Amino acid sequence: MVLMISDKNNQLTQPIRDTLSLAAIPLLKIVEWPQEVYQIAEIAVSRQAHLIEENNQLKERLLDAELQVQQNLSLSAENQRLRSLLSASQNSPLSTSVAFVSNITQTQNKQQIIIDQGSADGLFVGQAVLNLAGVIGQVDVLSRHFAHVILVTDTNHAIPVEVLRTGLRTIAYGRGDHIYLAEIPTSANIQVGDVLVTSGFGNRFPRGLKLAEIKAMSVSPERTFKTAEAEPFAELSRLTEVFLVWPSDTTTFPTLNDDNQPEVSPQNLQENDSSGPSGDATVLNQSTAENE
Repeated sequence: MVLMISDKNNQLTQPIRDTLSLAAIPLLKIVEWPQEVYQIAEIAVSRQAHLIEENNQLKERLLDAELQVQQNLSLSAENQRLRSLLSASQNSPLSTSVAFVSNITQTQNKQQIIIDQGSADGLFVGQAVLNLAGVIGQVDVLSRHFAHVILVTDTNHAIPVEVLRTGLRTIAYGRGDHIYLAEIPTSANIQVGDVLVTSGFGNRFPRGLKLAEIKAMSVSPERTFKTAEAEPFAELSRLTEVFLVWPSDTTTFPTLNDDNQPEVSPQNLQENDSSGPSGDATVLNQSTAENE
């Protein structure tokens, strides 16, 4: 009791307490270190997730604006060709979503990628895929959580296009590393530097999306038709993320469920070398070519 009262009044043991406190600081730091590391990691992960989400939102907004600009270019070209008197249906508003590329397969004849979204995310076969530079391709094979996208340069792919300057409509075929226009009439007004946009035929790609620029022209030996080579605006060998496009009326393109679409793994998608585009895409290209 005497020691307790003396310590309370005169702080006799304060130096001892201070010494013990200094000795205990390393132990306290060791005990608190895991909690501090956890808090730092949690804050870093939370900030990274927030930045990724914000980045995706900004990219989607930028893509929406780019789509509107591209479609306005197409409408402006129509006005310049004195076609404003023709009745044309108004383009439907588009909704987009971002997906990330998980694998790329590019050979001389095969130009395909795999993305990390599938039928569970509302994707459908034939859905348009693009990036900020232009059209990339379309969904060819669906799994529940993955999708196989055939690029516009694949030899099994064809897409209806329109020459922005003149309104000439034709079919563009993939040629491995470029796009090929076959059997253009010799009287057609087309030249190097012309921009190709989607024509909207076939109801797969919205009208007015940038596709490629013509880089070379040639005439057949019989001089009965022209051919042209075009280079896509999108850098297909450097894809990291892509954008999926939905029309405003999604009932036009119903999504596939597990009852009518078998489960496909990413490995099976990558090994699908011998098969060309899906049946729907093939029918689209054939019917569009007949219409042209």
